[in-house]
Amino acid sequence: MDNKDNTKQMIDYHKAAFETYYKSVEMLQDQTTKALDNMLKQSPWIPAQTKSFINEWINVYKKVTTDFKESVDQNYAKMEEFLNSNSNPEAPKTKKKK
Repeated sequence: MDNKDNTKQMIDYHKAAFETYYKSVEMLQDQTTKALDNMLKQSPWIPAQTKSFINEWINVYKKVTTDFKESVDQNYAKMEEFLNSNSNPEAPKTKKKK
């Protein structure tokens, strides 16, 4: 097994671990959102402006986590593309000594 195969296995492992982590964070986020929604519905004393701030905060958090996931997926795709390419990286040029 060469280094390229080892690297692919390592990246696949890290990608699977990240997917598991992200799914757990997503489930926690959904549960927290539902809990906050229930709390806001059952609390008439909370001003409407505060409720809108909380809902905006929830939406921003969802967008940020989705953007982060997309960024990580893009970078994993780039790494896989790099490892699957048949081209060898160019050797660094060395200066000739006089």
